[in-house]
Amino acid sequence: MQICPMAYIVITFPLEVRPMMRDPQVLALLRKKARRLLRKRGYRMVFTRWHYFGEHGEKYHPHLNILCDGGWLPEEQLAELKDSIRRKLLPRSIAKGIGKDLEIQYRYSRSPKQIMHWIKYVTKASFRDITWDEPLANALYGFHNGCFAGTWDGSPKWKLTGTDKKFNALLKVREGIHPVSGKPIKWNKEPIPWALVEAQNPVDIGSGYYLLPPIRPPPSGRRQPTNLIELPDGDYRKHTNTVRTLIDRAKNVASFRSDYESYS
Repeated sequence: MQICPMAYIVITFPLEVRPMMRDPQVLALLRKKARRLLRKRGYRMVFTRWHYFGEHGEKYHPHLNILCDGGWLPEEQLAELKDSIRRKLLPRSIAKGIGKDLEIQYRYSRSPKQIMHWIKYVTKASFRDITWDEPLANALYGFHNGCFAGTWDGSPKWKLTGTDKKFNALLKVREGIHPVSGKPIKWNKEPIPWALVEAQNPVDIGSGYYLLPPIRPPPSGRRQPTNLIELPDGDYRKHTNTVRTLIDRAKNVASFRSDYESYS
């Protein structure tokens, strides 16, 4: 964990421009502009990730989350930073035309607990149900959301404690290692219906990752079906269903004749 203190920036776009933001290429361009701007302003490590909806998916609500190596800023510097972001991401002509501008929140913290909370929140899945907006879900399929920029080769400023098992599991997943078995993860690129995942009682470990229970091993003893070849030649069970039906019908006719002759 190389960032401390950490700044958390949230950029919310006006309702009037959100129809244009249904295009993944537009989303990719906006976040790229934000990362480049912060890098030019001296931030060494920048991570961006979009959130698409609120908790219940009432409407499309795109907002860009940014985590970077920032701290406290004087009021004038903070206002200047927000103004530069607004000018970079939303043309002044559009802002003037709709009478609205970007809403920008800036926070910072030195607390590892708060930093970890932000990381968990920013990396969580916000588009959790395809029925919220199926055309948008199809457009975003395969879209690489979380992106890093800068130099991430510094020494750790803080680390998780042994009680943070859930976050330690995320670290292993980030390295491509299964958090339980320790084996390399082989990702399946095909989407899996959520109903199939939910039926397995998955454990949420954060960032949109779920841990499934171990696959049940096969029964210890292999059950062998009855081998019909070993039955006697005259065994009734060796015949097909059609032959059995004919045999039963012939037995009924023979029984009827026997009963008729006994009364005659």
